[in-house]
Amino acid sequence: MTTTMTHGPGITSGNPALGRLESESEQGSAAVDRGGPTMTIAGTSLKTLVLLLVLVAGGVWGWASATAPVGADLGSGYGNTTVTIPGGFWIASFGALFVGIFASMNPKRAGLFGMIYAVLQGYCLGAISAAYEAQTSGIVGAAIVATLAVFVAALFLYLTGIVKPTRKLAFGVAAGIAGLCIFYLFVGVIRLFDWGWVYSDDFRAIGAIVSVIAIVLAALSLTLDFATIDAGRRNGAPKFMEWYSAWGLMVTLIWLYITLLRLLAYLGRNR
Repeated sequence: MTTTMTHGPGITSGNPALGRLESESEQGSAAVDRGGPTMTIAGTSLKTLVLLLVLVAGGVWGWASATAPVGADLGSGYGNTTVTIPGGFWIASFGALFVGIFASMNPKRAGLFGMIYAVLQGYCLGAISAAYEAQTSGIVGAAIVATLAVFVAALFLYLTGIVKPTRKLAFGVAAGIAGLCIFYLFVGVIRLFDWGWVYSDDFRAIGAIVSVIAIVLAALSLTLDFATIDAGRRNGAPKFMEWYSAWGLMVTLIWLYITLLRLLAYLGRNR
């Protein structure tokens, strides 16, 4: 999830969704000379909130599509609820992938593509969350709170300068994410031959450790995202880059939420 991008004093971005921000920032001076509007932190924050609200709405839709009450009585008036992956899950998944590619290639349409992406990805997240919640009650709420906590922590680390976004940090994050991708590919191949190993105690321990590493990388990626957006604001990136930047932040937050959900699931199984 990391693509190197320089701006200002050697700061780099940790998010491929923000990979076009540098070139747009370089063109931003022309927009300033023409008196055109440029991106602001307030504008980016508002658009990020809008996309997250759309994501949540899509999540509610996906959750409702994945859960259904059953007529069985478990005693004392409590009914049962089954969770199944809805038929449109894979369509939404591939749709989100293609829309994300379109958004990364056309920043000027990031507002429209970002909305569509948020609905589709939210639908998938809602269905996945319902499945996790059925296995471990309260896990989704814990994952949401943890995601917000990591976001606030990453913002604090950036604003206070405790973690400085540098080329070396961006390279380290990029290398770490590449390693994660290789690990996930390895697990995918293993599943083709030995599905049961994925549910063994040994894999749970490995999965928990890998999830912790992924959470750290996501937090560092967020600090790099903040630096990239701040540099875009300083360099006078065009106004439409607010939507592009907001979409990029949402992508990182989705990755962080899924990783936290997996970690909590691993920990819950080991209890």
